[in-house]
Amino acid sequence: MRIQVRKMKPPPASGLLFKLVMVSMVCIFSAICLCYSVIPGSPTHDVERRQINPTRTYSVAIGTQMKVLPSWYIREGDTVEINCFTNHDLGNNRGKMDLQLVWTSLDTKTKKVLMSQRASIGIFYVLGPVTHEHQGLYTCRGDGSLPDVYVLTWHYFIWVAADPSPTASIDVISHNRSQFANREEFTIGCQLPNDNNQWKMMRFDSWVGTITECPNQVTSDRSLSCTSRSASPWSDNLYWCESPAGHRTNALNVTPTDMLVVLETPTVPVWEGDNVTLRCLYRNRTTKKFTTKFRMVFYKDDRQKFVTNGASVTLPTVTKADEGLYKCRHPKEGLSPTSWIGVKAHPDVDQKSDVLHQTPAPTL
Repeated sequence: MRIQVRKMKPPPASGLLFKLVMVSMVCIFSAICLCYSVIPGSPTHDVERRQINPTRTYSVAIGTQMKVLPSWYIREGDTVEINCFTNHDLGNNRGKMDLQLVWTSLDTKTKKVLMSQRASIGIFYVLGPVTHEHQGLYTCRGDGSLPDVYVLTWHYFIWVAADPSPTASIDVISHNRSQFANREEFTIGCQLPNDNNQWKMMRFDSWVGTITECPNQVTSDRSLSCTSRSASPWSDNLYWCESPAGHRTNALNVTPTDMLVVLETPTVPVWEGDNVTLRCLYRNRTTKKFTTKFRMVFYKDDRQKFVTNGASVTLPTVTKADEGLYKCRHPKEGLSPTSWIGVKAHPDVDQKSDVLHQTPAPTL
């Protein structure tokens, strides 16, 4: 593991309009966190729960942000870059406090401050080569040295991709997508091995940085399911199932949105050679029903890829080149959120490749 630090140029001063927006965000964030702190729920892992004292007033606020590359489907052996910095500072306090990059291990639940650096500089942290031991919650936060300044904490969950054929798997069983409109109900299920009695479905909320058991789980023969409603449009939720022995399924990312356009894509990585269909859905404001009768534009990695007169398009015989972030645009209602499409090679192809590389060429 190695660490690099880069100086970062502070952003320009914000105007009055932005100050009002930022104050509103802090108020909304405080209300949301308060709700999470008082709602009785299932047991939580030992991760930071951001709570705001409702009687406390703050003179100014500082916004933090964290960028992680690569941001999707990190694999063992990858090198991960984590950038932790302040993006808003209403009172020009970044030169008076340190930022901390804190890691909470998924396995041991212990916390560790990976790096502390003056907020005016920011943190650039290089993690690698990555193993499953590096999985967990990464938090960008203030050091607490300015009690009258509210620091908006940023959370990111690093999940290292599991075996392509795990003994247990997770998927959305109620829909063919992982994007859901506000208050839309969906069900996630896990297919488990025989010893499924003590498996639990876990859920990570990126907005408040909590890991909890998915409530009202239903267990049947070799399966486990949980039904939820899309809530905060500012938060992605990561779901997985785990056993007391530490065995886990792959992770499933669910994106709630308050937009009226969602993209339907495979919710788990697909095999090379598969045909993959993408559909763009528009939710009527009045009826709350989804329609697909409109002209649509599809994007891959922020670049326009398809324009269709219908709301669907098929990617034939996909390869690793088709892997990436996809979204779609409604002609009047704008863009959907982005969804990741992962493409994996068949295990027999990997084995044949290994044999070809390991078998020496015959000698004449």
